[in-house]
Amino acid sequence: MNVKNRKGALIGGVIAATGLLLSACGASTTSAAAANHTSSSTTHKGPYKIGLSNTFIANEWRVEMENLLKTGASQPPFNHEVQLHIFNSGNTVSDQISTIQNMISAGYNAILLDATSPTALNGVIAEAHRHGIVVVAFDNTVTSPYAYNVNVKQGPMGSIGAKWLVEQLHGHGNIIMNRGIAGSPVDIGRYNGAMSVFKKYPGIHILDQIYGQWDDSTTQSAFETALAAYPNVNGVWSEGASTGVINAFLHAHRKFVPTMGGTSNQFMEDLLQYKKDGLTGISVGNSPGMSAVAMKVAVEALEGKHPPKFTTIPVNVATDTQVKKGVNAFPNLPPSLEVNWQVPGFKFTAQEALHG
Repeated sequence: MNVKNRKGALIGGVIAATGLLLSACGASTTSAAAANHTSSSTTHKGPYKIGLSNTFIANEWRVEMENLLKTGASQPPFNHEVQLHIFNSGNTVSDQISTIQNMISAGYNAILLDATSPTALNGVIAEAHRHGIVVVAFDNTVTSPYAYNVNVKQGPMGSIGAKWLVEQLHGHGNIIMNRGIAGSPVDIGRYNGAMSVFKKYPGIHILDQIYGQWDDSTTQSAFETALAAYPNVNGVWSEGASTGVINAFLHAHRKFVPTMGGTSNQFMEDLLQYKKDGLTGISVGNSPGMSAVAMKVAVEALEGKHPPKFTTIPVNVATDTQVKKGVNAFPNLPPSLEVNWQVPGFKFTAQEALHG
């Protein structure tokens, strides 16, 4: 395995670069037409030159995602099959298209994507396909028939927490929603999943929607503003950055309300620490280790093994009553750690999630 984090020119442009809640991994079937699209690339012999095109790197999930991809590429059999390069561009469609075009020119065998748009990259993905390059999108996936996708089902990521929240509020209450990155497929999917539940309950009122970008400091600032504007908040639906939500309630000296959050170690610790103060919550998350699964799909495609068009990663769920020290809450590990680092097919440690 050869892992490189690059910062510099890559044929045609400059790309700025950086270097345990578990279920079985399932895969959906694919239509014959779609299978023909994604499997038509020429079979290659390794080692394979595989590049990750990532954009947003300002939260712990993305950091762990890259660390676990590097770790996965260092494990057998991938350590003999994969030469991995990681590129972080700006968080815009045009920046990511430029990155992918440069990777095409550089002769990559496969490109992994955490996509800025489900549709706007389809043209450059088709270009990669014409060059015999395998494309695998994960986390933020794409609609191109020439790409494989690896992800959780984003709708349930939103609806599971929404159903729990409605049950806690007995169908009546005022909710603030903390969303992710505006316009991203992940945020849209989770939001639509949540709203499919909330719309069934006329007693549920959405007071505000903020965009915390899955970042604790951004979330805390926006949530403090929202709490100041709304004195009667009964519940919180949050895609992540849950510590920012909890800190906002603490700083505002407000009583805790039922809160949906992500899978950060701090949120798990918060659920334990503040249980005596009335905090109830549910943790809903997707593993950053899905990047390694995307790499595995890419290698299978390059080897002519015809992986499914969509590989499904299970949603990780734990209510406050299911949070246990040493199981899914770790007092001796960094609070920012995403605790659901494991994925089927790989064995990762907390230190690998933190440092690669």
